[in-house]
Amino acid sequence: NVSPNFISELKLRTSYGSLGNGSIASYAFQERYQITQSERILNGVRPQQTSQPGVLPKGLTWETSTTTNIGLDVSMLANRLTLVADAYIRRTTDMFTVGMTLPAVFGTDVPKGNYADLETKGWEVSVQWNDKFDLGAKPFHYNIRLNLADYQAEVTKYNNQDKRLSDYYTGQKLGEIWGFTTAGFYTSAEDIANSPKQILYKSSTSGQTLPGDIKFTDLNGDGVIDKGTETVGNPGDMSIIGNTTPRYTYGINLGADWNRFSFSVFFQGVGKQDWYPGREAAIFWGQYNRPYNKIPTWQLGEIWSEDNPNAYLPRYRGYIAQNEQATLRQNQTRYLQNVAYIRMKNIQLGYMLPENWIKRLGMSATRIFVSGENLFTWSPLYKRAKDLDVENVWRSDALLSPPKDAVADPNNNNSGNGNNYPMLKSISFGISATF
Repeated sequence: NVSPNFISELKLRTSYGSLGNGSIASYAFQERYQITQSERILNGVRPQQTSQPGVLPKGLTWETSTTTNIGLDVSMLANRLTLVADAYIRRTTDMFTVGMTLPAVFGTDVPKGNYADLETKGWEVSVQWNDKFDLGAKPFHYNIRLNLADYQAEVTKYNNQDKRLSDYYTGQKLGEIWGFTTAGFYTSAEDIANSPKQILYKSSTSGQTLPGDIKFTDLNGDGVIDKGTETVGNPGDMSIIGNTTPRYTYGINLGADWNRFSFSVFFQGVGKQDWYPGREAAIFWGQYNRPYNKIPTWQLGEIWSEDNPNAYLPRYRGYIAQNEQATLRQNQTRYLQNVAYIRMKNIQLGYMLPENWIKRLGMSATRIFVSGENLFTWSPLYKRAKDLDVENVWRSDALLSPPKDAVADPNNNNSGNGNNYPMLKSISFGISATF
């Protein structure tokens, strides 16, 4: 027999069900006529005009999400330890998203329709400990709560027979970043001459390659650095170098109270996530993006020169993080950023005033407190780029719905450039009174 003080609750849960997704952008499934004003003047006025709407496929229907969930609830040790755990599989069919890229002769935007299926597997765990002990002849209560969750989503159907990397494809893990493996920098003219040809990717606007320029690894051994046919079967010298999906998201809550004092602190973070700075990430690239940009202070001492050959950044040239075929514009392992982080979202210290202090004012309870928001953040990103807010640096493109034209190309991964407003630090004081 198990003592009820050891396990007071043990519950196994399971559920299964399907729902339609109504969270589709307004009018996205209807033909829309854009009313504009003509540039021509007729009878002294500029008349209104419209044009033929974009193409819509026939037979549009609801997205359907079917979820299977299994869960476990446990309370142990006189309810001091509680655990809630869930694992789920969600299969979304007939997803409303943009279709495969069509030739320019099609003449209009690629139509959106029920083109994709998606499978998401994930889990969540929450563990909490509540206890007390005597401190100075008075009870000290404390609690600890940990939350951890993870998921991955995979495209299980999409009409992309060639598995072109510019579109979604069957078997794709959402958030994949395809890119080159960086081999370092060219060290000499001889090194340039004896290395695989890299003429497709320029290290300057002139296209001349010099020592200090980025060198890519020839993964397929054909002597030329390229992207092949940009398909899964022939990606050239590219491979999957990272993923933008936030993995192992977590939260930590700590709380305590003793002798009218109370304390709480909340941390949140992401255990694993990758980000490659896009073409407009001027806060990261500085003058590598455009020569008239501000130089980030973290780049000082990190720029290649003959006296500094082991620097993080290549020789100094403008536009090589901006132009389409430039070297820094290419996703690559050297500049792929780890944007995992932990942030203290809130910390608070309070004190409950004694009743005999406040009863003359007609108050039954009064608490004074000081609170801090976003006072501390740590991330591997801050080893270099300290001017970016790691929590705001990246905007998710790992969704098939809303339409793909509202997010980044899955190959280029250029949404989110660190240009969002940062999370502000703040300290506040307050009084809470009950009459």
